[in-house]
Amino acid sequence: MFRIAAGRVFLLLFFCCFTLIAVRASDVLERTISVQFNQVPLKEALATIAREGGFVWSYNANILDENQRVTLVADDWTVRESLLYILGDNYTFKQSGEYLILKRQRKKQKKLSGYITDPSTGKRMADVTVYDRKTLRSTTTNKHGFYELQVEDRSEVVVSKLAYHDTVLQVTSQTPRLVKLDLYVDTLKRPYKPGFREELNTVAAELEDFFVRSSQKVSTLNVRDSLHRYAQVSLLPGLGTNHRLSGNVINDYSLNILAGYSRGNRVLEVAGLGNITREDVTGLQAAGLFNIVGDNLTGVQTAGLFNNIGNNMTGAQAAGIYNFARDTVYGGQFAGIGNYAGYVGQAAIQAAGILNLAPKGKYTTQFAGILNHAHTGVYQVAGIGNTADTLYGLQVAGVFNRGGLVKGVQIGLINFAREIRGAQIGLVNLSQTGGYVVLEYSANDVLTVNAAFKSGVPAFYTILTAGMDPESPAENRFWTFGGGFGARMRLANWAGLSFDLIHRHLNEGAHLNEWQEWTQVAPAFDLTFGKHFSIAGGPTANLFLADPDRPGSIPIRDRVVTNDQLTPGQNADGWLSAWWGWTAGVRVRF
Repeated sequence: MFRIAAGRVFLLLFFCCFTLIAVRASDVLERTISVQFNQVPLKEALATIAREGGFVWSYNANILDENQRVTLVADDWTVRESLLYILGDNYTFKQSGEYLILKRQRKKQKKLSGYITDPSTGKRMADVTVYDRKTLRSTTTNKHGFYELQVEDRSEVVVSKLAYHDTVLQVTSQTPRLVKLDLYVDTLKRPYKPGFREELNTVAAELEDFFVRSSQKVSTLNVRDSLHRYAQVSLLPGLGTNHRLSGNVINDYSLNILAGYSRGNRVLEVAGLGNITREDVTGLQAAGLFNIVGDNLTGVQTAGLFNNIGNNMTGAQAAGIYNFARDTVYGGQFAGIGNYAGYVGQAAIQAAGILNLAPKGKYTTQFAGILNHAHTGVYQVAGIGNTADTLYGLQVAGVFNRGGLVKGVQIGLINFAREIRGAQIGLVNLSQTGGYVVLEYSANDVLTVNAAFKSGVPAFYTILTAGMDPESPAENRFWTFGGGFGARMRLANWAGLSFDLIHRHLNEGAHLNEWQEWTQVAPAFDLTFGKHFSIAGGPTANLFLADPDRPGSIPIRDRVVTNDQLTPGQNADGWLSAWWGWTAGVRVRF
């Protein structure tokens, strides 16, 4: 038992000693000491500081001034503060394990250093931005609240952190090298504004993360100053004439050899790869790959891959892949693949090889190889489909069109509208309000069994039809198919008059790829019973076209044409026949 207890005590002591050693081995410069010197030689003062700080000096004794005397009263100062006070700008020091390496400063530089503290808590503050308004040099405090910044005479140093008031220091020749500063909490509640990352889509945000270092992002959050430069040149974000404060500077002219990061641009910005702008851009922004704007664009934006705008755009975007505008677009978006605009203003244009999206807005004109979607559209042209909440104008698509309220024309294979106040031209036309959808079963002087699907609006509807002669032999059935268009005029609540123009192709047995064409004009008077049923009938005018040199055309002509109105002299070649006929049927309206 005694051995076990002793072993535990030994392990505990070993752990405590190891922890103490590890703590002592780290951050030599941040260890606190209390020393007093009164005209003590410099070497002796340095030895005392090393003994109190628990570290070992490493330096060439010849670099010290033996005649220098030191006077210092330090109570709970850090090793760094003590050394900066007695060495000033003449020496530099660097930690290596338990050693502190001391070197003479070869080229004297004016540096300002110190600690930033929150006086309400007494704690030193990390991630505070310290910058020079004159040169735009900047730094960020480390985890101990320490900063060091190269300055010049008459520099204006600003200390900034989000949720704190800025502290400003005017540097003069009398300013000491070590300056401790306090930051006071900003008690004013500021309106919330989404950050730059929130304003962009995922791809743009990831590119910002890739190009912009975290220290620069901290500075953009901390610094609220409006900084301006006439022109700047950069290689990458942070590597340029605006230094690490590039994200806080508004430039008139900006040249980014690879990529740039700025608060805003007023006239011209050009980049080999991309431009990342936190707020507004006016004028021209051009890049080989991408442009990212956090707020508004007024002007022209062009890129090889994509453009992203966090808020509004007035002007034009052109990109090889896509354009993105979170809010309003007044102007044009042109992309090889797709365009997106949260709200499209009056007379805006979107043109893309695949997709255009405008969830909100009015008077949008869209051209896409595959799909368009708009809140309110004027013209939409797409290879596959168009959708619009409200349409004032025209929808043309290779496959389908969909609209909420349609005050215009839909042209496509399939057209759908919640409410139609215009026209629909397609094979299938459907609407909940204002439309005309009818199934018709009829007989005529040629075929006793016919079915037709009519869809559109009463003023103009399309017709799909098919018919057959049930008395013809099953192995050689006589049948037709075709289409047309028509219109219906309401005469009263219980009656109407329709005019249909239908063209049919005739076959016997299998489909015959021969000239056997039947065109019919069929006016019909209808009587309505209730909301859904009616009976209709009327005379028809008919034309039949068939090749007289084909042996099978004569029997078909005899079957179809009841009384040819064209004499041989009027139709000497025998291709065309005409006659009067009739039609009668039942209609079911949906």
